[in-house]
Amino acid sequence: NEKFYMASAPSVSPDGRNMVVVTEELDSPQKIAVYSLTLPGAPTLSFRPHVPGEADPKDPIIDYPNCMPDGRSILFMAASNGKLFGGYDYDVYRVDMGTGAVERLTKGNGFATDLRASANGKTAAFLKWRSNWRGTPVTNELYLLDVETHKLTLLKISGMH
Repeated sequence: NEKFYMASAPSVSPDGRNMVVVTEELDSPQKIAVYSLTLPGAPTLSFRPHVPGEADPKDPIIDYPNCMPDGRSILFMAASNGKLFGGYDYDVYRVDMGTGAVERLTKGNGFATDLRASANGKTAAFLKWRSNWRGTPVTNELYLLDVETHKLTLLKISGMH
């Protein structure tokens, strides 16, 4: 029944009752929408989170929503104005589903993608990309984020090219 033209990959809640997805409609900016899987229909909740220094306050860039096992929060990535050549930083945030409050968990990632939270919600993983001299992303590194302490750790995987 929705009229969106873009939808992210969905994240299903650990209890299997809900899914969260980022959607965008022709006449409104991106939003994080929570849908019931037991009572299909319009979203039960939706958020248009704003982050510090966001890329475009009228149309924020958000993606990679992840239902957290606590059932009260969602992890996601959002773009903010970066330091290098007018590019964006794609950082990890947590939104409280009860209050809509947004907490920043990382800062200054540069171009980053593919956020995934672990089943227990204690760790998340994402890719940080490195660009060539033209600004085209060409290589990436996998980082682990401790969701509580906000500590980032580079995960070196040997034997892969």
